[in-house]
Amino acid sequence: MKKQRGMGMIEILMAVLITAVGLIGITGMQAVSLKNNLSALNRSNAIFLTGTMMDRIRANPTADFTTAIDEGPQVALDSCAASSDICNKAAVADLSIAQWKCSLGGYQDDAICDGIFPVLPDAQGAITISGSDYVISIQWTDRVAYADGVKTGGQPVSLSSTLRR
Repeated sequence: MKKQRGMGMIEILMAVLITAVGLIGITGMQAVSLKNNLSALNRSNAIFLTGTMMDRIRANPTADFTTAIDEGPQVALDSCAASSDICNKAAVADLSIAQWKCSLGGYQDDAICDGIFPVLPDAQGAITISGSDYVISIQWTDRVAYADGVKTGGQPVSLSSTLRR
């Protein structure tokens, strides 16, 4: 009787097949993980931008910070920069809104936002007054897919926070 020496070809092929299936599964999990991490980053950035706007409202409580979702930034980002500029509370509020809207990313077609790197992809924001509260809302599309350079889908996401006036 012959003694077997080493592994047979079929055993080696089965080991390679099992390893390949495992690696494909790990690769798929990695892709899903990256997609979910990007979604979590966008939500964190939206919370950060909402908090930033809340702090600006608290610092200038008598100014009017209301702005519509489809309204772009209204003043240049370098207004109030020169010592000769007149910067009352309303001008500082308008500048704060312009900086916030440019950071959102949905207003990058506006010339005022040239040179600003947006924090969120294609997000838009609004600040409204409801009773005695400011309601700060940010909307963006998460998990966007592209086909031939055209946006084909995604999940709409909205974040709203309330600040007592």
